[in-house]
Formats: sequence, structure tokens, C-alpha cells
Amino acid sequence: MTTRMFQEIGEAGDAVARQLGHNEELLAGLGARLRALDPPLVATIARGSSDCCALYLKYLVEIVLCAPCASIGPSIATLYHAPMRLQGAVSVAISQSGRSPDIVEMQRAARRGGALAVALVNDVASPLAKEAEVLLPLCADPERSVAATKSMIAGLVAGASLVAAWREDRPLADAADDPSRHLRLDRDVPAARSACSLGRVRLR
Repeated sequence: MTTRMFQEIGEAGDAVARQLGHNEELLAGLGARLRALDPPLVATIARGSSDCCALYLKYLVEIVLCAPCASIGPSIATLYHAPMRLQGAVSVAISQSGRSPDIVEMQRAARRGGALAVALVNDVASPLAKEAEVLLPLCADPERSVAATKSMIAGLVAGASLVAAWREDRPLADAADDPSRHLRLDRDVPAARSACSLGRVRLR
């Protein structure tokens, strides 16, 4: 039996293609803005699978842009109410739903602290999306399976696209240019369905 998770993994290539097409102009504008701002720090705001996307973004920022990138725990805003000093920095919030109260509150705190708030969000009607200064939709459509699959892949691509636009790095941008080929799933292999049910599937 084909699981919902297996179906949504199979939608990842289309999701990435939609995202790259939809965000092309947004990324060009954001890249120019970031080059002009030249922020001394990038702060990420995420948890769960989205925090894995944030970790990938951290390495890209530090290797490609040579700027420090750090994750800020949402409890800094929700539990400790500590004011952030982020003048001139950029905050990048990453979320599938955009509705987790702690992530939304941390983005607000980052904005109050002076950061340019960028959000990579799947649900563009969510509070996180609406309150961001710059929104880059993930374009993965609703995701119902657990754990996250297509939105996780879309979040990774969005982070890479952001850094590519910022640095005007054509090879990095080209790396995600053909998602239908790179994210092809062999739907005819019975073992793939079995692996999917356990959260393990091969992408080729």
C-alpha cells in the first residue's frame, strides 16, 4: 500500500520546481538588499526538521559568505524575554506551518532587536509569513505526513537559493536548477515503499 509519506516524497521535485520559479524575482531583490546591507551576523530561528535546514544554511553562510551564522533558541524570547541586539543583522526563520507561537515570537524579538527578518515558510497565510519583512515561500503545498519530507527538501533548497542570490553564485544556483532529475523517486521498486513506511527512502 502506498503511504501518504511516500506520495509526498514523490512531490518534492515538483515542489522545488514551483519554488524556484515563484521566488526568482524575490531572490534577486533580496540578494541585492543583503549585499547592500552586508550584515555582520545571520541568526536562524527554527526547530525540529526546520532546524536541520537551518544547520545546512549555517554551513552555506559561513563557507560561501564567510559570515558567522548562529541559531537562536525560541525560549530566549518566550521564556526569558531577553532583548536581542541584532542591529544590522539578518534573521532567517524557517517553518513548514509558520504557526508555532515560539518561532513567531522569536522572529518578533529579532525584528525588535534590529534584524532584517526573512522567513522561509510553506504556509504563506501563517503569522510567521505575514510578519516577516521578506517572505520566501517554500511552495510545497500542504504536508500531512510525519516526518516532514517535501517541505524539508524545499527548506534546504530555499536556503541554498538564498545564499546563491546573496553571493551571486551561479554554480550554487545551478545545483538546484533541475529538481525533477535530481529528486526522482523510483516508484516501481517495492522495497522503496517498505523503506518509506519506516521513514527511509532512497532519492537518486
